[in-house]
Amino acid sequence: MNTSSNIGFGYNVAIEKLAEELAVPQDRIDQAERRYKDLGEFLHRDESKVRAYDPDVYIQGSFALGTPIKPTSKDEDYDLDIVVSFRSLTKAQISQADLRALLLAELQAYRDARGIKNEVGESRRCCTLIYADGAQFHMDVLPAVPDEAKMRAVLSTYLADQSLAEGAIAITDSDKAETYHVITDEWRTSNPRGFAAWFKSRQIAQLNERRRAFLDAQGKVTASVEDVPVFRVRTPLQSSIMILKRHRDEWFAEQDSDLKVISVILTTLSTHAYAGEARVSDAIAKILRDMHLAIEERNGVSWIANPTDPSENFADRWEKFPKRRESFFKWLEAARTDFGAVQRFSDTNIVLNELSRNLGSTLVEGARSRVAASAGSRAVSVAPAAAAGASAPGLVFGGEDRRPTEPKGFG
Repeated sequence: MNTSSNIGFGYNVAIEKLAEELAVPQDRIDQAERRYKDLGEFLHRDESKVRAYDPDVYIQGSFALGTPIKPTSKDEDYDLDIVVSFRSLTKAQISQADLRALLLAELQAYRDARGIKNEVGESRRCCTLIYADGAQFHMDVLPAVPDEAKMRAVLSTYLADQSLAEGAIAITDSDKAETYHVITDEWRTSNPRGFAAWFKSRQIAQLNERRRAFLDAQGKVTASVEDVPVFRVRTPLQSSIMILKRHRDEWFAEQDSDLKVISVILTTLSTHAYAGEARVSDAIAKILRDMHLAIEERNGVSWIANPTDPSENFADRWEKFPKRRESFFKWLEAARTDFGAVQRFSDTNIVLNELSRNLGSTLVEGARSRVAASAGSRAVSVAPAAAAGASAPGLVFGGEDRRPTEPKGFG
């Protein structure tokens, strides 16, 4: 499907500005980077109780993928997910509980040293540092040990790319009482670096183009694009995921929050559907059309495979809570309708007016200010006759049926 032919100029401008407005400000990104690097240096100080275990500290999740979005209010935090992998420890040397205790003691020392007022929190899989200095950050810190061999075996079983096992880890899970306090090989696995590598590989051309532009803008014309972290640039795929996240947040704000589509599902399906589109508007159209296609059915169970661990089902909760699966398709249908209704519009202001119902007025007004500030903006261009205020259905997907098509086998 040639989505480009269906995109109006005003819609394209609006989508680009919405993505800009959703992006985390550069000073916040710098702050996040300083925070996790500071923790890494602290764990390697001379007095550290874990220094001998060679802690490797790195970011995972939306910050690592370059898809975090601004909180909707000043009362919400940026969620910074950190891994601390102890490279000199193995599952044969320590229990999950003892590993967690090691890290927790160091995080409490870090909290005291940095004057963080809040106590270090604990949840099922991680410890949490909550900053109270107006930074709007909380840092979820995941203790781990390397586990590449096990992941290579899993990938081999599924005939998948074993190079994705590089950086795979075993993580703690305090809910698994039978394995948490004993030395055992039965740890939960995770592969955030493999997922990030897969995410990069699915958009490598657009990613490297923007990395090169980033280096050129800084006058570093001889530097390698590999030196630019993914979170330093913003590609059409990243922008699309950010916009769809906000649409999801707004849509589920009026639904049961327990049914909300989780970010890893939204990100994985969007990445599968993305096909290298150079514009955000084209990428969103392609993603909304095809994002359901990576949902499989395995023995009657909906399955969204972790691309770096095919044995893990990101939709594992759908079987026990079928309303979650139902809510995913309802949200997808709503997103197709909402973006499809304005895709051909040429008037940016009308597009933004329409999308304010689905994305929130604060975001839309910010995008409108960016449109007004843009040189050469055609925000006052003539709108099509059909765009006289109300949404015009049936535009995004041309003559195709815009209802979500469920994977084969779904009833």
